[in-house]
Amino acid sequence: FKVVFNPSFPYRLAHTVVAFFVTTGFVVMGVGAYLMRRGRSVEEGRTMLSMTLWLLTVLVPLQMFIGDQHGLNTRDHQPAKLAAIEARWETARQVPLTLFAIPDDKAERNLFAIDLPWLGSLVLTHELDGEVKGLKDFPADQRPPVAIPFFAFRIMVGCGILMLGLVLVGGWLRWRGRLDASPAFLSITQIAAPIGFVAVIAGWITTEVGRQPWTVYGLLRTADSVTPSLTGFDVMLSLIGYVAVYLIIYPVGLFLMLRIVRKGPAIAAEIDVEIEGGRPGAPVRAGAVELREGEVR
Repeated sequence: FKVVFNPSFPYRLAHTVVAFFVTTGFVVMGVGAYLMRRGRSVEEGRTMLSMTLWLLTVLVPLQMFIGDQHGLNTRDHQPAKLAAIEARWETARQVPLTLFAIPDDKAERNLFAIDLPWLGSLVLTHELDGEVKGLKDFPADQRPPVAIPFFAFRIMVGCGILMLGLVLVGGWLRWRGRLDASPAFLSITQIAAPIGFVAVIAGWITTEVGRQPWTVYGLLRTADSVTPSLTGFDVMLSLIGYVAVYLIIYPVGLFLMLRIVRKGPAIAAEIDVEIEGGRPGAPVRAGAVELREGEVR
């Protein structure tokens, strides 16, 4: 019970759920932009773009706030992961914000780094003089590999900044009454349709690699989580099976979805269908009947 409902659970849950809505939202906006640029089902595309932009105007900033709170939680409960994400080797205060670096695990330093002074402590602790633990505070066998979570995290954050920028530009165009009249915005929105998937995958890599070498942080190592009877052949067979299934599911699913998008929303045509059951579609109005004397009908 405690393994699942641990201190990071509410933050991870909120961050993941909002990420799914944001990812779906950008797909819907991209499809709407595509329909508008193609000139078919324009009204439907305009509705998709406008309604989803309102939603993302709320969800994208909310996701950034939740991510910030998740980072504070990670600092308290998984400090080695945070140190790897930031490629921080020494424990210090007033640490810079590292925009880019080339981490070297063996040398326990960054071969190259682009830093912004003091901003690291401000972002990670919300204090200019906040202390951030370094990787050297942890035994070498209890540290995650640095490069993978470091770069994956920056890809995720970069996607988030691009999303926010697109939402802000969309809001500005709406305010000026040009939301559906900017070819450049529609093109960029269409291209940005899969950006949420990139962010989600990068975030997943950051989380899973960043907690190594632990399955349960500080309690159960990944190496000790393997079933003793499991062999290399079993793993290979299972992996081949998964790969085969997903190589069928994903291409077929993508093909079907793209075909649906190309066709656009179905428009129901009003067609008068002949009633074959003998029951009239409206009350029968009998015409005047002329009867002659002695005639029976």
